[in-house]
Amino acid sequence: MKVLTIIICIPMLVFGGALLAQPLTTIPYQAHLEKASEYSETNNYASQLDELEEAYKKKRDKSMIPLMADLNNKLRDYAKAETLYKRIVDADKSGNNMEAMFKYGRMLKMNDKYGEAAEVLRKVKDSDDEKWSSLAILELKGILLAVQTDSTINQVAVTSAGPKINSKSGEYSPFIFENELYYTSTALENGADPGKVYLVKLLKSQRDKEMAWAKPVEVSAMLTASSPALGNVAISMQDQVMYVTKVTFNGEEVATSRVYYCVRDGNGWSDPAIVQGLPDSSIVKHPMPGELYGRDVLFFSSDAPGGTGGFDLYYATKLSTGVFDSPVNLGSMINTPADEITPFYKDGRLVFASDGLPSFGGLDLYSTEWNGTSWSLPVNMGFGYNSPADDMGYVVDEEGYEGFLVSNRVGTTSLRGKTCCDDIFTFQKSKPVIDLDVYVLDENKPLRGGNLTIGEQFKPETNMTEGNDNNYKFSYELEINKGYFIKVAKLGYFPDSTYVKTTDIKVDTAFVVKINLVPKPEIEVISTNQPIRLNSIYYDYNDAKILKASKPDLDYLNELMIQYPTMVIELSSHTDSRGNDEFNQKLSQRRAESAKNYLVDKGIDTARIQAVGYGETMLLNNCVNDAKCTEEEHRFNRRTEFKIISGPTSIEIKKQITKERGKVIDTKTLETKAK
Repeated sequence: MKVLTIIICIPMLVFGGALLAQPLTTIPYQAHLEKASEYSETNNYASQLDELEEAYKKKRDKSMIPLMADLNNKLRDYAKAETLYKRIVDADKSGNNMEAMFKYGRMLKMNDKYGEAAEVLRKVKDSDDEKWSSLAILELKGILLAVQTDSTINQVAVTSAGPKINSKSGEYSPFIFENELYYTSTALENGADPGKVYLVKLLKSQRDKEMAWAKPVEVSAMLTASSPALGNVAISMQDQVMYVTKVTFNGEEVATSRVYYCVRDGNGWSDPAIVQGLPDSSIVKHPMPGELYGRDVLFFSSDAPGGTGGFDLYYATKLSTGVFDSPVNLGSMINTPADEITPFYKDGRLVFASDGLPSFGGLDLYSTEWNGTSWSLPVNMGFGYNSPADDMGYVVDEEGYEGFLVSNRVGTTSLRGKTCCDDIFTFQKSKPVIDLDVYVLDENKPLRGGNLTIGEQFKPETNMTEGNDNNYKFSYELEINKGYFIKVAKLGYFPDSTYVKTTDIKVDTAFVVKINLVPKPEIEVISTNQPIRLNSIYYDYNDAKILKASKPDLDYLNELMIQYPTMVIELSSHTDSRGNDEFNQKLSQRRAESAKNYLVDKGIDTARIQAVGYGETMLLNNCVNDAKCTEEEHRFNRRTEFKIISGPTSIEIKKQITKERGKVIDTKTLETKAK
């Protein structure tokens, strides 16, 4: 009995990858061709290729090479495909086989041979064959993008998710939910019948003690005989709704792919129900919940009629759980005549895979930003995320720093060749370093010996207080996406505080906060009948008019009178010694009345203020009659004072030390609080 070992080939139409066939036993040449023809009718490319290769070994029929090259291309064995296409190009003496030359150049590109690929593709571009010339132009743009992109800048380290996640078959559609990795897999179970079409199961994995991904378990029995494969999975964090695609086949060709939803039910999920409102006569895959125009939406990829090309990206607005409005095409800014698949949306950013934009290889990952009304021009995400092979299925966790993607890049665990099958890869994006330097100052000069308290806003349990007797600088490293309350205090100074937010920071950032503390005034208790000088109230010579610079002190006195409604004061005015004594007496009375009127105009009862002019009878320095004094010394004698004559017994004021002709005079100024 002749045994055929067949493994299902799930087309990229659903997952983006394929499964391959194992070696065949010896069969006569013609039987190989007949079997190859049978497998061709069911699109079983792997088995078809195996039969053709066996037939070619028996009879070197060069007419078989183009078909074998195309099959290796479809099965993503780029190295073999390159070799076979080169044989076709070399054998074409006319040099007019632009199709073979284009495919050869593209395989060179996908095997990371950019220089050789460009040389071949330029010949195609310069040909008269419009179809292949236009395709060559796109590939050349991708090569130019690759060689001009510095692979060391902004590159993330992408590594395999490991043997417990990846198999020799294919793994697809990773998604992170509640710190667990959900994904689908076509891995064959031990003892499984290799001749049947196998289920694509939904699996999940948790981290073990070493933080590696543990052996996965099946999520639930979502599969039935009528829907034997689960294609893709995505979960709405907000609604706790899982979206999955169920796929049916006609032979091995996809017949239908529909989106279903399951609602979180305790620790499990409800039975899947079909999503209403999406195209029901087209392939619909890669569902992804998101938000546009303030509404919940579902992104997806579909080959529905009326699109831009093969598979386009769409969104549908959510009406209720499992029910969506008519789909809307994302437009030509994103969609191309080729395929756009695997959308992932987070915080206004859409990441998707496309082979219709300039790429490093086949499918590349691109990102676009939503500004509230439109999408930005898609940007290639660069090396690391992308490779010369196919890259798709990008997802990140809630914080946006750990993520996964799907790729058939070199390094996968493959059944055939180095690039046949998709694996899940993981990456870690470095969180930006956020430094905080707090400088404690007094009038912009270093102030040592302060205490700083820092903590997350509204979380007093996170507060941390630090003292620094020898320096005036405090340094911290902050975390991303948080708000910090910062308070600085020092004995003898009023405390001050500020707030720092670290949301939406994408690059290393340094916050520099300078806090100038205001010294507390030296407090002295002033009792009843003790004169208090209004320090900033001065008058021009021979004038009783209130100067503009005097108003702050009078305004403060007004506030004090309001604060203490029972307080009655004497408001006195003094002149310098120049001029006639009688004149000075009258002038000082007018000045006192002028100050009183200012307060009365502010609403203070006139009975609470006694205006008294003392003339030159109470000089503060030695500038008596005929003394030689400066104008400033004379001005120092021209002043207004007040004292409490009834009401509160004391108030608090600060001291101001001034010098007057070699003698220290302790004068009082009204610039602080009263009690």
